[in-house]
Amino acid sequence: MNINSLKKPNSLFGFFYRYWISIILLVVLVALIRQNFVVNSFPFDVYDKQAVLEQNLTTNQQLKQDNSKLQLELNAKSDQKLEILESMARQKFGLIKPGEKYYQISISDQD
Repeated sequence: MNINSLKKPNSLFGFFYRYWISIILLVVLVALIRQNFVVNSFPFDVYDKQAVLEQNLTTNQQLKQDNSKLQLELNAKSDQKLEILESMARQKFGLIKPGEKYYQISISDQD
C-alpha cells in the first residue's frame, strides 16, 4: 500500500484544502464590495451627503448674516430707548451726568 495514496484527497476537496485562506479572503472581499456598492450605494450616497452639507453651510452663513443684522437693530433700538429714558429722567427729576454743569435760567416778570 502506497502512503501517498492514503493522504491524497479528492481533487475538489484538495483545491479547497490548498487555497482555503485565499478563498476566505475572496469571500470577505466580495461581501465588502457588495455591502459598499449595492447596499449602501457608495459613490452616490457620498455625493448626496456632500450636497446636503454644502446646503447647510450656505444656510448657516445666511442665518449668521441675518442674526448680525437683527443684533444691530436690537442694539439701535435699545440705545434709542435709553436716550428716551435719559431725557425723561433729566426733565422730570433734573438729573445730570457726571462732569456736566447744569444751568437753570429763570425768567423774571419785571417790567
